[in-house]
Amino acid sequence: MTKRNYATVNPCVMCQPMGSALAFKGIENTMVLYHGSQGCSTYMRLLLAHHFREPVDIASSSLSEKGAVYGGRENLKKGLRNVINRYNPKVIGVATTCLAETIGDDVPAIIREFKEEEGIGDDPEKDIIIIPVSTPSYGESHVSGYIKALDAVVRKFAERPGEESAVKVQNEKLNVIPVESLSPADVRELKEIFEVMAGDYIFLPDISETFDAPLREDLPKISPGGTPLSEIADMPNSQASLGLGIVSRNLAVKYLEESHDVPGYSVPIPVGLSNTDSFFTEMVKILGCPIPVKYLKERGRLLDAMVDVHKYLYGVKAAVYGDPDFVFSLTTFMLELGMNPVLIATGSKSKDFEAKIRQIVEKINPELEPVVLNGIDFDTLNDAVSQCNPEILIGNSNGRYIAKSRDIPLVRVGLPIHDRVGAQRILTVGYRGAMELLDRITNAIMEATDTFTAPVPAELAAYAEKRREEECADEVR
Repeated sequence: MTKRNYATVNPCVMCQPMGSALAFKGIENTMVLYHGSQGCSTYMRLLLAHHFREPVDIASSSLSEKGAVYGGRENLKKGLRNVINRYNPKVIGVATTCLAETIGDDVPAIIREFKEEEGIGDDPEKDIIIIPVSTPSYGESHVSGYIKALDAVVRKFAERPGEESAVKVQNEKLNVIPVESLSPADVRELKEIFEVMAGDYIFLPDISETFDAPLREDLPKISPGGTPLSEIADMPNSQASLGLGIVSRNLAVKYLEESHDVPGYSVPIPVGLSNTDSFFTEMVKILGCPIPVKYLKERGRLLDAMVDVHKYLYGVKAAVYGDPDFVFSLTTFMLELGMNPVLIATGSKSKDFEAKIRQIVEKINPELEPVVLNGIDFDTLNDAVSQCNPEILIGNSNGRYIAKSRDIPLVRVGLPIHDRVGAQRILTVGYRGAMELLDRITNAIMEATDTFTAPVPAELAAYAEKRREEECADEVR
């Protein structure tokens, strides 16, 4: 790989506030407010609306030049008042932006001051809950913004004033806290599995309805759905927490384990055969229940599908890019299919990413020596594609320019997907999701390598024409 300079050309990630919005939008009756300039919230609304094809409201404190010089205290207070008056939420997630962090606004202090002025207490059953989270874009990526927001939410509801000495009453529920890469369809599939196997569970955040709602006659100000607030408050009493994703830190799972003695477990995102096997195995271990026959049959169908397409996919060179945990699970699936993921990349900076990738490659295909890139931009990815010469790209829509310039197919997964419809309905998790993803990859390869309509070589065409003339002459005789 050519050594790059320190400039970022076409980022391969989104900013931290975007991740916080993904987390907050999966919580019941919650509104998001960005403390920063108005353009930040406008950009996030646009990107999320294009991806999920749903209306998305994100408020802004609308910092201007004056606020940048003298501080944004009054802007933030005014923004909070407007959100309360117009949306009447139960929770307001306040995420900071580059501007607010650069000028040094003490957001938690401003919120405390605002609550005193407005007479807002700390009782989640009676008062509006305001949750600040520090998410400057120059810090990390949307992955860390999502993780920080979920951690802040769990801490806020778990640490109730005056209840530090309360006796813990276990609720026999299972906490499920996934990483940021799931679609609403993925969440619905996972919830169906948990309903069958776990019965009582708490899924945080739940975007299955908030980002993929049925058509209604009226347009609610805040999308119905999301994880109920009472359930979030009950998470410290659960029997265990299951984190989906093993590359990025799951701070919420760690907090519940260290502060509330809730055992924490982590498995890869259940994409592909072995990752879904690990997911069900961990469920059996935690819950002590057998795997339902329904999913054993789905596993058998996946194996049958893998056999069917082996001749098309074996040895195909692929480039996979996206969020760290999602790329890890996709890479594992590619290796299981006999494909060669020669280029594996993430735009987020993850200290464990390369080690995890090389570990799974060594386990499944030790002869493969892929290029593994961490914290890159699309300019760097483009150079890597030039050197690795993959036959297919697997990642989000932002890689389409690379795919088009090199005339190779792109299978769109992850976030964002803004040049196709149906991103909210793309299913990748579980055995069913693996089959759907397998079909998409195979069909893309078959389309790219189809020679049925290729032009007939000139010498063969001339020979065929000569044969037709001879046959016509024979008929005349």
